[in-house]
Amino acid sequence: MINKNKTWQRKFSRVRCIHYIIVTLGIMWIMMNGWNGEICEAASFQTNTVYGVMSTAVKDNVVITWEPLKNADGYRLYEAEGKNKYRLVCQTKNCKVILRKKEKGITYRYYVKAYKQSGNTKVYSKISKKVSTTVPERGKSTIKNFLQTAIAPMGTTMYVWGGGWNKEDTAAGREARRTGLSSSWRKFAKGKTSSYDYKNYRYQIHDGLDCSGYVGWCVYNVMNTKNDQEGYVLSASNQAKAFARMGMGTYRSASKITDYKPGDIMSSTCSCCGHVWIVIGQCDDGSVVLVHASPPGVQICGTTTPEGAKNSQAYALAKKYMKKYYKSWYNKHPDVSRNVSYLSHYGQMRWTVRGRDCVLSDPDHYRKMSAEEVLADLFSIVN
Repeated sequence: MINKNKTWQRKFSRVRCIHYIIVTLGIMWIMMNGWNGEICEAASFQTNTVYGVMSTAVKDNVVITWEPLKNADGYRLYEAEGKNKYRLVCQTKNCKVILRKKEKGITYRYYVKAYKQSGNTKVYSKISKKVSTTVPERGKSTIKNFLQTAIAPMGTTMYVWGGGWNKEDTAAGREARRTGLSSSWRKFAKGKTSSYDYKNYRYQIHDGLDCSGYVGWCVYNVMNTKNDQEGYVLSASNQAKAFARMGMGTYRSASKITDYKPGDIMSSTCSCCGHVWIVIGQCDDGSVVLVHASPPGVQICGTTTPEGAKNSQAYALAKKYMKKYYKSWYNKHPDVSRNVSYLSHYGQMRWTVRGRDCVLSDPDHYRKMSAEEVLADLFSIVN
């Protein structure tokens, strides 16, 4: 006679055993996949890098800024003085550091690493692009610092009508009164194609820069270490004159211009242009290499010769540097030529670089260099 109780107990034991095995395997799967997930996340973080690193000296202060990196718990800033080796300066959760009372006349170099806490250890990103700045012996900053600031948004900032202005369209907006690059510019530019049309994005003021917003942002960054101070965004045709009235330099009308020096700010004097741009340098054939925010975005361009020849030395240089250093951008937006009106329809503000009224000094002697020499120095590799 079969014992029904024992049969039931054997079946129950087998069910319990199977259940135990299933639960155990489930727990092991969760643990292993969770652990693997942490490893994958850490490995992925190590392949990232911090973007948008900028360093600008204002008097004896150096402002270093960068864009936030997703999932980062903090950042480490490294500094090298002159030709010395890099050393850790600080660890911070912010994306901005101000180093005060730096030695005048010294060039400082920087890079940033992000970190993510993984248990009791830190996982680090790749090091960022290396940047440099020179502390001025006189004035607020230097011509080179100004031009380094001017090229910082290139390749990642689209032209947006009203970009850099406030909502009321009367003065500098939030981004143009902040030190460093806005991460929203890079985010907006990502994925934009060769068919980008700025007319579809008018007054999306936080997503990019227009010409006067861009120049105002550049000036702000060599004048300030703090955010939300008085801005420098004015109508394009008024900026050069206004800066001269503020004591930054001297103004020349279009008819009195004899040459173009690095850092000169050029404002249109006619109703047909409505533009403002910054000089990088002049070439032997009279053409000018410039940097500006003009559709499709912030970029280096070259003018024609004064006689109107498009195949100018400035055009060749603009093409060379955009193609080499901003290849992805150049492939989508290869037009880096600007017409002869750039040499005839604009007034000029030239920075005061000497004497008691010095605003931007020129220890690097940029104002004695050709456009080719200035570009070679601006894009020299920082070790």
